[in-house]
Amino acid sequence: MIGAVLRELNKPLTVNKLKYGNLSYGQILVQVKCSGICGRQIQEINGSKGPDKFLPHLMGHEGGGIVLKIGDGVSKVKAGDHVVMHWRVAKGIESNFPSYTDENNLKVGGGLVTTFNSESIVSENRVTKISKDFPFKTAALLGCSLTTALGLVNNEAKIKIGQSAMVLGCGSVGISVIQALNMVSAYPIVSVDLNIDRLNFSKLFGSNHTLTYDENFEDNCKTYFGSSGPDIIIETSGNPDVINRCYSILAPDGKLIMVGQPKFDREIKLSNISKIFAGKQLFDSTGGKTTPDIDIPRYERLIKTGKIDFEKIITNSYDIKDINLAISDLVKGKTLGKSIIKFD
Repeated sequence: MIGAVLRELNKPLTVNKLKYGNLSYGQILVQVKCSGICGRQIQEINGSKGPDKFLPHLMGHEGGGIVLKIGDGVSKVKAGDHVVMHWRVAKGIESNFPSYTDENNLKVGGGLVTTFNSESIVSENRVTKISKDFPFKTAALLGCSLTTALGLVNNEAKIKIGQSAMVLGCGSVGISVIQALNMVSAYPIVSVDLNIDRLNFSKLFGSNHTLTYDENFEDNCKTYFGSSGPDIIIETSGNPDVINRCYSILAPDGKLIMVGQPKFDREIKLSNISKIFAGKQLFDSTGGKTTPDIDIPRYERLIKTGKIDFEKIITNSYDIKDINLAISDLVKGKTLGKSIIKFD
């Protein structure tokens, strides 16, 4: 098997041939067919999460694949089943963490799910079975980005018909959220970004209006939300200054949901807090509070029947050997939608 390994923070990943031993209790061996790239991996690489005591290790937490083998105790899947690989906890055994070795016989760590590797040892409670005619690239998105977006709107924001919404950051999660907002008839939906191309791209997914994030941001918001501000703000950048500005314009009794995670050594400071006591809520998203074994089959039915179409979110596809190019394109803003890694 081959896998992309993080060996040092702020350094390119190395693509290595890897070996693994026998499966232990509750483990599943999956042939990874497609993997998404999530902002969490970018944060891992650049040290936004702080020191990493587990280096070197494999990465990735959203994928689609085929079960090759199961360990003792596993009952929810069997060899040949197609699965979504996800970081949210589902039913089943939580296994021990697996380990791999590289060409130099050095130990490489693995989490309970990793997807930047052609074969992955996964904990039983990190997979959900899907039908064999469901595309692996869409299955990969159900591992994190789509389930986060749909769950955020449904379970966390609990948006009512006609509530106004603003989405800060039009990356893959942002545009997925915009689609989900349309499904529950939020209005208006306003997308905000620094990148004009991304703003234009967001219109394809149901954004009613767009705003450039600049020094006039607060005043320009009034054009679409009036003086009261938006009912719901979904912030995906994790920038503390952006979070502060969003909270100041949030409507009374509104909700500001943080999807992006600030760097571990940054603080969020809210300005003029005494003037904005109005029942506002500020909280972080926890993967949309997704329950994989319940939610993923529901979303699969909607996708297969054409009720929702998320495949157009995928704009870039790379081979695992080009993983560092894929990450660089994402960091530099060259990727409009979602990037996926394909394994032959």
